[in-house]
Amino acid sequence: TEECDTVLIPVPWEVTVSYGGGTAGGPEAIREASYQVDLYDPFVKDAWKKGIALDEINEEILTKSDNLRRIAEKYIDALANGEDEKDESLSKIASTVKEDCLWLNQWVKNRVLHFLNQGKYVGLVGGDHSTPLGMMQALAEKFGKFAILQIDAHADLRNAYEGFEFSHASIMYNALKIEQVEKLVQVGIRDYCEEELDV
Repeated sequence: TEECDTVLIPVPWEVTVSYGGGTAGGPEAIREASYQVDLYDPFVKDAWKKGIALDEINEEILTKSDNLRRIAEKYIDALANGEDEKDESLSKIASTVKEDCLWLNQWVKNRVLHFLNQGKYVGLVGGDHSTPLGMMQALAEKFGKFAILQIDAHADLRNAYEGFEFSHASIMYNALKIEQVEKLVQVGIRDYCEEELDV
């Protein structure tokens, strides 16, 4: 990371995924696959000399994600079976998940600012869709106003999904809370709910 122009920050997180898991393994899979990529770029001469590095994978994030995923699944199953989200044990789970999502957002923000302040280009590899919120907060702090281009099948504009405010399905709703985000352009959206249409 000291020698490169671009740093990718791995965020192995999948606490609120619905449908299927495995996204926490994304950063490691990208690192492993990177050894198979040719260094030649036809548009940028000697592009590889500019350097791109994957930051170290933070094991605390991976451990928290695994632990929280297990309790989040219990919460989601309980809701699916008709339990009230205001039930004390379910409220406690939702509170724990929210607290650790806030922790993750702060960690990502601090890590992104660490590299931006060194003059690096920074990218983020997740993990589920919720992972870049801290990066968006860092960009707002460092550069001021900006726009987001989202290429996705889903709008991710839900206030909360399955009771989780920082869900993968709420990332763009949360991004729009950042004052410096002037515009959100969404491409490829094929699935959204009425709440998202209203937003």
